[in-house]
Amino acid sequence: MRAIRRIGTVLAGLGLLAGCAVTYPGPDLGSPVPTSTATTPTPTPPNTARPTGAAEEELVAEGRSPQVLDGDLLGSLLARVETRTAYNGTRVFASWPQFDRSPVDAQISGYFTQAVSEFEATHPAASSGVSAELNLGWQLIGSSPEAVGVVSDSYLFDGADGRSSWRSFWFDPATGAVLGTDELLDHAPALAALRDAAAAHPDVDLGRAGDDPLAAAPMVAFTSQGELIVGFDQCQVMTCAHGRVTLTVPAEVTAPLLTDEGHRVEDSVVNPVPPDAVTPTPTPTPTETPTPTRKPGGAAQKVDCDKVKCVALSFDDGPGPYTRTLLAHLADAKAPATFFLLGQQVETYPKVARAVARAGHEIGVHTWDHRDLTKLTPAQIDRELTSTIRVLRRDAGVDPRYLRPPYGAMDADVHASAKRSGLALVLWNVDTLDWLTRDTDKTVAAAVKGVRRGSIILLHDIHPTTVKAVPAIIRKLRAKGFTFVTVSTLLGRTKPGVAYSRGR
Repeated sequence: MRAIRRIGTVLAGLGLLAGCAVTYPGPDLGSPVPTSTATTPTPTPPNTARPTGAAEEELVAEGRSPQVLDGDLLGSLLARVETRTAYNGTRVFASWPQFDRSPVDAQISGYFTQAVSEFEATHPAASSGVSAELNLGWQLIGSSPEAVGVVSDSYLFDGADGRSSWRSFWFDPATGAVLGTDELLDHAPALAALRDAAAAHPDVDLGRAGDDPLAAAPMVAFTSQGELIVGFDQCQVMTCAHGRVTLTVPAEVTAPLLTDEGHRVEDSVVNPVPPDAVTPTPTPTPTETPTPTRKPGGAAQKVDCDKVKCVALSFDDGPGPYTRTLLAHLADAKAPATFFLLGQQVETYPKVARAVARAGHEIGVHTWDHRDLTKLTPAQIDRELTSTIRVLRRDAGVDPRYLRPPYGAMDADVHASAKRSGLALVLWNVDTLDWLTRDTDKTVAAAVKGVRRGSIILLHDIHPTTVKAVPAIIRKLRAKGFTFVTVSTLLGRTKPGVAYSRGR
């Protein structure tokens, strides 16, 4: 990842992970789902720094890619994730980290908030049936006491075409100082190495990016083998039809190009450890491998919802930095819940996903990256579902039975894809609007007000105000005689491809 240079508008430089000498596109959601993914390199040392696998390795069949690391590595630098969703005819999903370090927080927040502002200014509420969509996410790709790296992930749909982009951010966790490309690389020889890498691919035209394509590249990162990856946005160095492009410089060529800061950044990828680690070489510990189960992520409940007033709490968009606190609240209240998880969030927080399953809660699919499924092709929808199912089986050890489509957006293709994946669609009939109000008292009031027997309550555990509201929600609804159950207990027998919004 690289640095904090602006290229064009903010919307021209947001992004996702991909790699290889040349990778196009990322993700290629129009292709059939690969039967197997690329082999993920084994990091050194393994312990808590084990990679969860490259984000796009679930979505593309080829390519070098930075390793996506377990977000728990951040430790005391726990990221705060902000999310906004607009239902005014446009779709906005934006999630970005904050590290309590300036100026890096200003850089990252400014970048993401400006992207959202520009999108909302240039894409007002649609009067036609086709709306625009902006989807922003992030991944941890480097971690050590001397360097932390994240990469942004962006998809923009303007009503006719979709475009993906990316951007890297590197900083010193001790000071918060942002590390740009020139702080990481000896610029002139690095530019020459980049041109050499491009020469092997005649379709790549670095001249499209200007006189200094290295400075124009929105993403500079490293693989776990020490290779330099330089990523370009869609349309930047190839025709738009080719998607995003990455050029890879071999490790033996990369090594002499690195500054002292560059070596420290590279080491945060090759040998990832927590930023607050006492020593950069911790004692390895065994990696946990969950055992998949045919259950939907929770133990069966002996509750007859035909005889008692059942209600289901459901949480979208996680797992995230506040999910563990939520699990503690639910444990204290002995209340089960259902979590609809994003694949890219599970990649970043695999331990949290496992904690949700082990606590006996139910886990469902919320797609890979919160895309509006009605704007995708059937193959693209399949990819969003199957990639998420795969990571849930791998990292959480569950075999999900339910899908909550982002925004509740469904059409015939979504129903058909859900049926092929063996997933029933689960909506809600109580919307707390917690994402909008960000107010604990208002979230409690909204959750309690419209509840009836069989209600499914929509909440988001990525907001601390929501997590804080949960104990009061449980207490007030129990006082009204409600029993908390998982979605599967509430709904009883369901059919794949069929949508449900309330139960018995």
